[in-house]
Amino acid sequence: MGKLGNHGCINALKSVEAFFFDLDGCIYHTNQPAPGAKEMLTLLRQEGKKVGFITNNSRQTGEEITEKLRKMDLMVSPEEIVTATEMTGAYLKEKYGLLTVKVIGSKGLEQSLERWGHKVVGLKNHVMVDAIVIGRDTAFTFDKIQLIEELESKGVRIVSTNPDLYHPGSRGNRVPETGALVAAIEAIIGKTVEYVGKPNPYLFQFAMEFFGTKAVHSVMVGDNLNTDITGAVQAGMKTAWIRGAGMDQALDVRDKFIAKPDVIVDQMEELLAYYREYIMMATSEGK
Repeated sequence: MGKLGNHGCINALKSVEAFFFDLDGCIYHTNQPAPGAKEMLTLLRQEGKKVGFITNNSRQTGEEITEKLRKMDLMVSPEEIVTATEMTGAYLKEKYGLLTVKVIGSKGLEQSLERWGHKVVGLKNHVMVDAIVIGRDTAFTFDKIQLIEELESKGVRIVSTNPDLYHPGSRGNRVPETGALVAAIEAIIGKTVEYVGKPNPYLFQFAMEFFGTKAVHSVMVGDNLNTDITGAVQAGMKTAWIRGAGMDQALDVRDKFIAKPDVIVDQMEELLAYYREYIMMATSEGK
């Protein structure tokens, strides 16, 4: 499926009050801002639109990501960012109550779980736990896989922050993500692991409620068909797919199970151009 025509892209932007963006692969690539990202965010704010970010990042908190963005000259507040890191604790509390957990992941993930009231114990602590939470762990080892298998065999719940296999790096390379680790875990336990982040509608629904917007007036802009676009469609939102960052992803319109984006562009700069044209048309019609 090619890009939507000019008219189709502009029509899809009508009645949108809130724009939500994925981060890595969309707003920036590793440590470099995406061309057009700063201009897009600035224009949306000038137009009075709500701007938020929904990310499956499972290592960093909103404050840590904010600092990273500021170094790229992208001015964003922590309150505008909904992360899998910070929302996993909320998800577990809502669904299962307060838990005692072990964590395979970052210190930020541990601290976030504790802020939501869960008790985090060390991996070498022999106390029985309710769940083991898996995030992006850059120090993942064979011993951790073995520990997870042993805990799961005793009835411990296994929960992953997100299912992403990788995200695109600054050189077009694939940077391993949480889902790559979970794939090994699922292979040994013989079952699918529960996850919190996109495409689970949870992060999208939380973001819309927090920003006070409805799905019909919201659009999700992302580079990943399987997480950003599929999850947003399930949440009832409009969607814009930046396919240039999607690496080996392809959209087959013949597959009725594939979520179809409302807007397809190659890069953020192209979406910016369409939005500028939409503003010009809206201004002209209002005269």
